[in-house]
Amino acid sequence: MNTTENHLGLNHYPALMDIVNALIPVSSHIILLLSALSAALHLFRDHRAPSVGFFFIASSSFLAIIPLPQTLSQVQRDLEWAGEILGPSLSAFGFLWLSEDRWTAHVLLIGSALLPMLSDWLSEDSLVIMTRCASLSALSCALTVCLFAASGTGVVSSVALSLPALVAPKVRASSVVTLMSSQGARGLLDWSLKVIMAVGCWITKRALDTLLQDLKAWD
Repeated sequence: MNTTENHLGLNHYPALMDIVNALIPVSSHIILLLSALSAALHLFRDHRAPSVGFFFIASSSFLAIIPLPQTLSQVQRDLEWAGEILGPSLSAFGFLWLSEDRWTAHVLLIGSALLPMLSDWLSEDSLVIMTRCASLSALSCALTVCLFAASGTGVVSSVALSLPALVAPKVRASSVVTLMSSQGARGLLDWSLKVIMAVGCWITKRALDTLLQDLKAWD
């Protein structure tokens, strides 16, 4: 009897692990969806550009948790890739706009918007490089404003939003994770980055609101 019970337990263990492995990415998408959607709705009145960026992120997360045909799955992956670029860039645009550096804000916005449009003409390696360059540009712009404004929450949120595109940039249908060789490690990294990005969405709305209130107080 004990041998039979042990055998059944071993048979159930892989099935349980499969369920857990399937739930982890779904839960990370749900967390990111709720955080990004909440930030998009909260920021829409006073910070339109960051709101649009978070809406892109929320849309890709929503499509990732519902069954889709293969053609729409490609759309979800493309939208996820675009969200990882436009989310941090539009958030940085919001910080730059509040600091009245309108010229840099428009240059950053135009450059970030051109990358998705030109992606079909770039090789995979070039796309990885350009994705990281766009993320670094958005991060440096946001950090410059936040450091001068002494906004610690802005610094943390900017790093959290840009981290996925810097560590594991999406290349349309695939994810490049050179530091992780095993599939399990890549899945754990992807889950961790999504949770970090969700935290970044949540903190960004606080940072932008605080900076706006400080500017109104100075006026």
